[in-house]
Formats: sequence, C-alpha cells, structure tokens
Amino acid sequence: MKELDNNKRANIIKKVYPDTLLKEDKIVFWINGIEIQYRINEKSFFTNRMLFGKIPHIMPDGKICLYGNMDVRLNEANEELSLYNIISKYIPWLILLPLDLKLLEFIFEIEFYIREYLGKKYEYTCLKKERIFKKIKISSVDQLWESIEEMEKYLKYEIYVEGYEDYSIYLEKKDDKILIERDAYKKARQRITGKKCNNLSKKTAFIGVGSVNSYVIKYCLANGIDDIVLIDHDKFTIDNAFRFAFPYKGKKKTYAVKEFCRNLDSIKIKTYNLNIKSESDASIIAECERIIVSVDNFMSWLDIACFLESNCADNVEIILAAINNFGENAKYVKTTPKTINETMSKFLFNSKVNERKELIGNGCGKSIAVYDEEILVKLAKGIVNNIDNFEIKDEIIYVEK
Repeated sequence: MKELDNNKRANIIKKVYPDTLLKEDKIVFWINGIEIQYRINEKSFFTNRMLFGKIPHIMPDGKICLYGNMDVRLNEANEELSLYNIISKYIPWLILLPLDLKLLEFIFEIEFYIREYLGKKYEYTCLKKERIFKKIKISSVDQLWESIEEMEKYLKYEIYVEGYEDYSIYLEKKDDKILIERDAYKKARQRITGKKCNNLSKKTAFIGVGSVNSYVIKYCLANGIDDIVLIDHDKFTIDNAFRFAFPYKGKKKTYAVKEFCRNLDSIKIKTYNLNIKSESDASIIAECERIIVSVDNFMSWLDIACFLESNCADNVEIILAAINNFGENAKYVKTTPKTINETMSKFLFNSKVNERKELIGNGCGKSIAVYDEEILVKLAKGIVNNIDNFEIKDEIIYVEK
C-alpha cells in the first residue's frame, strides 16, 4: 500500500484536532493542553519527557509506547486507519486516564519504573506468604514513588491502590535491590472484570462442563468464585477445540478445568464424572447455593430438572444456559427448585427468533449448531454480570450475536 504523504497525515489528525500544525519534520497537536508530536522521520509519537512517571506508557525520552497495541500501531497495512486510531482513541485514553487507573497501570508495570524511574535494581521473589506487612494505601502517583523510595530495609510492604485492594504488590528493600511479588492471576482477572473481582461467594455447582458452561466457569473464576463443583462425564476432543475454554485433549472436561484451577489461589473444587439422573445421589450438590446447568442432551435437561426439584433447598438459585441447535440465539434464565420444571419447559421449547418450537440439546455436540467464541463470551458475561441481580426470575434473557 502506498505510504501517506505528510499533508495527508496532518489532515487526518486535523479532523480530530483542528489546531494541528504541520512543521518541517513533525506534526503537532494538543490533547487536554498537553502537546503531542508525531515525528515524521521516526514515525513515532512523543510528548513532554517530564511526563515520564506521571502518565503510564510514556518513556524516559517522552516517546509514547505503542508496543503491544496491534490495532493502533503504525506501519501496518493501513496506515491511515492506524494513524486515526492512535490519535482519536489510544492517546486520548492514555492522557485522560483516571487517576486510579493510572496508578493501576504503574502497579502492573512496577518493575520497569523501579528500574527506569527510581533507578533501582529489582528481583522477583516470594513475599506474600509472610504474615506481617506494612500496608500502604496509594492515592496519588507521587505517593506511589515516594512510598517505594522511603521503604525501610528488610521490612515487607503491601502497596495497593485505593479502591483496588485486590491488586496489591508486595515489596521489600534488601541490600541494593527491591524484591517484588505480585499476583499475576489477579492482574489477569483485572483485564477481564474491569474494576475488581465481584468476589462471587456462593458455592456453585456446574452441571455440564461443555461449550457454554466452560466459558461461564472461566468468567466466574475471573470474578473471584472460589468454591465449585463440576459434574460432567465427557472428554475434551478435537471437535471441542474452538468452543471450549479449557482445552486438554483426551482428558475429562472436569479434569481440564481442575488443571486450570491449579494455577489459581485457594480454589475449592470437587469433580464428578457422571451424568445426572433423576435418581442420582443428592450429596453431590450438598451445600451448593447456586447451580448453573448447561447440557447437550434433551433427556438430560429433563432428568436434571427432576433431580433438582427433588433435592435442592428452596433458596438454591438455579440458572439454565444454552445455545439452540440452529445457532440462532443464546439465552439464560434464573429459576428455583419449585418452578424449575415449568421454566425448563419454556426454556427448551420457546423461541424468540421464529414461530417453530426450538429444541436445545439432543446431541448438540454432534449437531450443525453454529456458534463461535464471541457468542459464548457474551453469554457467559451476561450470566456473570447479572448473577446476583436478576430482577425477574423465570424470565428468559436472550443474548444476541
């Protein structure tokens, strides 16, 4: 593709920032009073180097880091689009980042700033198993750097951003370096859940660990669920490769989830490799306060409804989740043991998309159902985001593609 000339680049930027100036070797514009330069020869964006350590992703020389942002990086196939995305989306997001998110960005990349901003060596180690920490709540950028600078030697510190206690870093100043430990899995959760974990506290059973429930489980784990029961007899096969969140070829699906959970802190997990029948042992769901059902066989849905009606306490929450055999829509509903049979009937046969009755299950794994990761993610997020506040029970909620 032909490279843009400088006038074209300047005009793209001027559409967003009318005061843009084209100079000999750079294009200059301002966001919130901060000068931004696009240096033509380097094809890079720069700002005031004094903002290093004040705004994340600004380098010591003032260069704005675009690494890792493939959707906005320059020199891709479509320079016009990438240039527009950088100046209209990425840089404004960075400059206008709220204080709490700025602090989180610094916390998540603390080793870089310890070395480049504070000029100190660092080393990863294991600290948080210790019981005694000096806890410091950070509410400004300057306070973050001052707190690290002023740490006493051989005293362990837990530093966290106000309002984001789940994402602490653990530090210790030792000899000529700073020891670091942070919970990478909590950082991973942060990227999925936004502000912080919802800390789903109820013991939850998942009946069926197939395509739908694998994604629901993943999002529940991201939101802090820590006590789960998995019930499924099936194995992961290559047929599941693009619609299962925990690939582990040739192993039971429950095993695949359990292996994933081994990486997480303090997850209580029980697995049962079986199909639920109406006469199954009630002890497998003992003490479960929430049950999420998604299976791929029509008769299994009916057996499960009978089993849950007979064996659940009245206050147990039941959520049914599925994608229909024709791949036309995904849906979920919250019900109770008393109403599950009636709700199950509506859930299995009522269709939003046309007049014919829809059948969910009956060998969904071998059917021609068309659904992709996007709809699985939307369905899972819809369930998790509403898990504690369904306004109307027994109302089927549809998730559009």
